[in-house]
Amino acid sequence: MIKNVIFDLGRVMYTYWPRADLEARGFGKEKIEIIMECLFDNPLWLEFDRGTYTVADGVEKACEMFPQYADDIRSAIDSEWLYRVVQIMPESLAFYNELVNDGKNIYILTNFGEDTFARIRERDSFFDDAKGIVVSAHEKLIKPDPAIYHVILSRYGLIPEETLFIDDSVANIDAARALGIHGIVFTDINDCRAQWEKLYKREDYQS
Repeated sequence: MIKNVIFDLGRVMYTYWPRADLEARGFGKEKIEIIMECLFDNPLWLEFDRGTYTVADGVEKACEMFPQYADDIRSAIDSEWLYRVVQIMPESLAFYNELVNDGKNIYILTNFGEDTFARIRERDSFFDDAKGIVVSAHEKLIKPDPAIYHVILSRYGLIPEETLFIDDSVANIDAARALGIHGIVFTDINDCRAQWEKLYKREDYQS
C-alpha cells in the first residue's frame, strides 16, 4: 500500500521555462540562445542546485566564463525572474491537495538552490502540508545521486515499497526505482493521474 508520496517541484508542481520568460520579455532569438547556453544550460546551473553558489554568485561566474555576453547574462536575472519562471501548476496543486486529504504522507524532494527555494517557500503555502522537505542545496547532493534518496528515506523513516516518487526526469525516477521506490515520470497531470490510479488499484488488489 502506498502511504507516502514524494513530489518533485520543477515541471511537476511548478512551471520552469526560462526560455519562455526570455521570449515574453522581448529578447531576440540570438540573445535567447546565448543566454540559455551561457547560463540556464550551463553545467554551472547545477551548482546552484548543489548549493555551491547562490544565483547572484553563479551569474557572476557565468559572466567571468563568457565576458563578451556579460550584459546579456545579467539582464536575464532581474529581481522578479524567479516569480515569473516558477509558477504553481493549478492542476498539480489540486492533485497534491487530494492526496493530502486522502491521508497520504506528502514529502518534497527537489533540486533547488538555497536562496531561490527560500523565496518560493515563503511565497507558497502548500509546503505546510508536507511531512518533510529535502532540498538539494541543503544537502550538497543532487538527483539522481542515490545518496539524496537515502537522505529522505532515512530522515523520515520511509519504507521504499510504501513510497511513490513523482518527477519529470526519467533518470531521477530510475534512480528511485533502483532503491525499491515506486515511480511516476510526470509528463502532464492527466497522465500522472492515470498512472496513480493504475498503481493504486494494483496496490489495493495486492493488499
